This record gives sequence, structure tokens and C-alpha cells, in this order.
Amino acid sequence: MLFGKNKTTGGSDNYDEERDLREGRFLAAEQTNLPLNDFMTRLIAQELPILDSHERTEVYRLLREYAATGGPEITSQEELPAEIREILDL
Repeated sequence: MLFGKNKTTGGSDNYDEERDLREGRFLAAEQTNLPLNDFMTRLIAQELPILDSHERTEVYRLLREYAATGGPEITSQEELPAEIREILDL
């Protein structure tokens, strides 16, 4: 049990870990200034440590450019700019 939630699917409190990962509230993701929804922010944050410093810088630059164009919030991998998908090998 972690923070009062059973870490199994179908536990006694009906906690669903997969659903929590997709729809849960994560304060750190809410405190960013990115054109990504919370779920995509967490996914990108998990991938960034794998990249070298040049690739990370490029991802940040591309996200800033996307935000500056006023594009809609990115909610899936398919909606990421092509250059970012290529860097992340998606």
C-alpha cells in the first residue's frame, strides 16, 4: 500500500494504477509551461534523461517554438512535432 492506495488492479478500494497514470493528478506536471497536457508532460519527462544534452536542448527549443505558434495542446504522441518524434524515436 502506498499513500493509502492498494497498488493492485481491482484492490479493495478499486484503485486502478493504469488509470491513475493516465488520468491522475500530478502537481509537478501542472507547474510546467509546456504545450503538453499533464500525461504527455510526464511521458516527455521520462524520456528526456535518456537523451544527450544536445537532443534535450533541441526538444525544449521545438516545444517553445510550437507554443509560440499558438498550436493546440498536445495530448498524444502522434500530435508531437515530427522533429520531436524523430529525436525520441517514436
